[in-house]
Amino acid sequence: MQELLRSGKAPLDVILLCSLLCIHFEALRESFVPALMHVENAIQLLQSTTTFDARKVNPSLVRAVMRMDLQGTLYLASRVPGMPFFTAATDSILPNSFQDLTHARDLVNTWTSRLYYFMRTVGDHHKFQSPGGYTIDALAQAQELERTFLKLDGLLWEFMHKPTAKLSTREQHGLGMLRTRTKMNRILAASSLYAEASCFDQFIDEFENILAICMYIMGSDNADRRLFSVSLDEGLIQPLFFCATHCRDGRVRHQALAQLRKLPVRDGIWHVETTTRTAEMVVRFEEALCDKPPGAAVCSDIPEWRRVHSASFDTSGQDPTPKKKVMVKLRTRPNGTDGEWIDHAELIDWLVPSQYKNMRANLGLIVKTGVIPRTSS
Repeated sequence: MQELLRSGKAPLDVILLCSLLCIHFEALRESFVPALMHVENAIQLLQSTTTFDARKVNPSLVRAVMRMDLQGTLYLASRVPGMPFFTAATDSILPNSFQDLTHARDLVNTWTSRLYYFMRTVGDHHKFQSPGGYTIDALAQAQELERTFLKLDGLLWEFMHKPTAKLSTREQHGLGMLRTRTKMNRILAASSLYAEASCFDQFIDEFENILAICMYIMGSDNADRRLFSVSLDEGLIQPLFFCATHCRDGRVRHQALAQLRKLPVRDGIWHVETTTRTAEMVVRFEEALCDKPPGAAVCSDIPEWRRVHSASFDTSGQDPTPKKKVMVKLRTRPNGTDGEWIDHAELIDWLVPSQYKNMRANLGLIVKTGVIPRTSS
């Protein structure tokens, strides 16, 4: 790719395709920082032209870069989407109906990118730094985003039940995942300007709908196909994590936790384990002072000062031992919306499945022969 860039003659399509291949290979190695750097470089190439013209670039390649850009924003809490120049000029008018699954996914991704750009550049300032004081324009923009996702959800529902649409099981599941994203986005848009975590309590019905969709997909024989060997797609993980950490109704959040624990844990999808353990930590922390059994708490049982506003984790992937480690940090505001932030950290670790099997095999050899097997260097 460096040779292509130095030549100055390679089409932008070819360079973008090389960038996407590099992103994929870095993801295979679980080297997500270099993968994100390739995303940033691809975005800079698209921005390098004085006037962006999508007709000069294969639209599917631009959409692919946008999806990778969006994934980086979803998993990095402070990252601003890098393609507002594209999303601002695309899909501004919603259609009366979707043509196919790809059309639906493209529109949902475009508006999701717009939402996160608004959240990172406008909403987070009022939510985390300076509560209140938002302008009428900001409120109007948040309300417009909420209305848009409500309409997108309706369009997805109509397309799923369209008599002439002959959808495969995989396509139905894909549309279901898009519906969970639009429902999450609706909640995020409505709460984007407010510092109180209790603002999520008004969306219990939406949380229940998200959970119901995920449970329906989990009940399918093909549910495992939603998680590939290396997955940058949010799939089932993100909506279940969202329900477990943002919904304080004990029945809903504990059902979401139960579904998270059912997701397959395999090599290359370590984030299933980290996400599940992080969600468990959030629920355990918030419900620690409730004198009720697990799943019996209601929203009013968890006071605002006890609620977790954000949860993040840092991995230490250089550890040579078979264990993987994650430092989980929970952010709370025990002294009110104008008080200081308090972080609660906890280190969690686990064994990668293949390493666990190797350890069991080696332990069996030790017990049987009394000799420690050699490991290749």
